Amino acid sequence: MSKLTITPDQLQFMDDLAALLLPWGMTNGVARLYACLLIQEQPISLDEICAALEISKSTASVSARTLEQSKLVKRHRVKGTKRVLYSAVNDTAATVADHATMQGNLASLLLKNANLSDSDLVINRLQHMADFCLTMQQVMEAAIRERQAE
Repeated sequence: MSKLTITPDQLQFMDDLAALLLPWGMTNGVARLYACLLIQEQPISLDEICAALEISKSTASVSARTLEQSKLVKRHRVKGTKRVLYSAVNDTAATVADHATMQGNLASLLLKNANLSDSDLVINRLQHMADFCLTMQQVMEAAIRERQAE
């Protein structure tokens, strides 16, 4: 196993990315692992990740699985072994598509339930939120189409 060297600037990038992603619900450990993978040229093993980030293998494994489920990381099996390597995906369109779908689902839920209240304020709030979610869905889908056309 080769030793993964992380520079102070790369560590700062990992911490900065983690700080940005924390309000979006990504834990510090998951975000730092994602940042680590983003700056690697080749897929790397959990052992390399653990050594570089000074985290346990179980933490690295759970974090990698979380990122894989979010379609931000790809798992690579090494043929003829049980060894698994991880890399960041080069195109996040699948993740953005999932977020666009979620925005559409949220808009539908808000519109469907806007009349649960007799309050015009509440009804308008839910309708306004739904309109914004639909706009976000359309913008995300347009960005994906534009990217795919390149």
